[in-house]
Amino acid sequence: MVNDLEPITGQNLSEAWARSFLLSYNASSGIIAPGIVSFPVDENNPEWNLETPGIRDALEDQLDEFGICSANQSNIETVAGTIFPESIWKRCRGDREALRETYLKMWPQIKKCKDNRWGTYFKRLISFSDKGINQLGAILNEWTRSNKKCRRSALQAGIFDPCRDHRPGPYLGFPCLQQVVFHPIGPKGRSGMKVVALYANQLLIEKAYGNYLGLYRLGKFMAGEMGITLKRITCIATNLKRSENRRKGDLAGLVSRLRKELPDAN
Repeated sequence: MVNDLEPITGQNLSEAWARSFLLSYNASSGIIAPGIVSFPVDENNPEWNLETPGIRDALEDQLDEFGICSANQSNIETVAGTIFPESIWKRCRGDREALRETYLKMWPQIKKCKDNRWGTYFKRLISFSDKGINQLGAILNEWTRSNKKCRRSALQAGIFDPCRDHRPGPYLGFPCLQQVVFHPIGPKGRSGMKVVALYANQLLIEKAYGNYLGLYRLGKFMAGEMGITLKRITCIATNLKRSENRRKGDLAGLVSRLRKELPDAN
């Protein structure tokens, strides 16, 4: 087991994921505990790209080989959509109230998927517990009410619900994401905003890339509504694991492709 408090970074989402995966691949246990993965967002720079196509393609091909896929879209997009439903947001054309209403109307259909039977992260962000608390709405309302001077502790949303989630079972699958913090940089967020997410457990092959993509899209949404600029995504996993049940030998082809994309990586 690797225990490293230094962040694993990359020029973009893809590089940060690839470097963290290669580090876990080299760990005898396949685990980094804790694992801190961070990447910048610099959309004002025309040379910056969120993703490196060769890295994403390598992972997509590996997921397809393992049979980890969804009927109508890639597994990466499916995982990202549990954190922020980008396609629904586009349909709502910038109306956040419409986004919430549309998602909740669609919820009976969404929860038919067995992976969503305990909920989705976005559902808990906009309708937490039996009271249906809109956490994202409360954050945005307080940010506006305080003229961008609200206390930092108000800019966080929780996912874990003790009333629902303290239940027996060796592997429940949800919720691994525990908390999301929207952290303004400088007075009134003049220097931008960071998103910091905490996971109890995270699987690099099956989930992490989609998690990072979903957090980026959630951060873009919140930063846009707050009138500031998203600058960085940082994801802290107390247990960052290579895969749930894949052997190192099953991943040799993926490792070879990633090392070609990142020749300086181990």
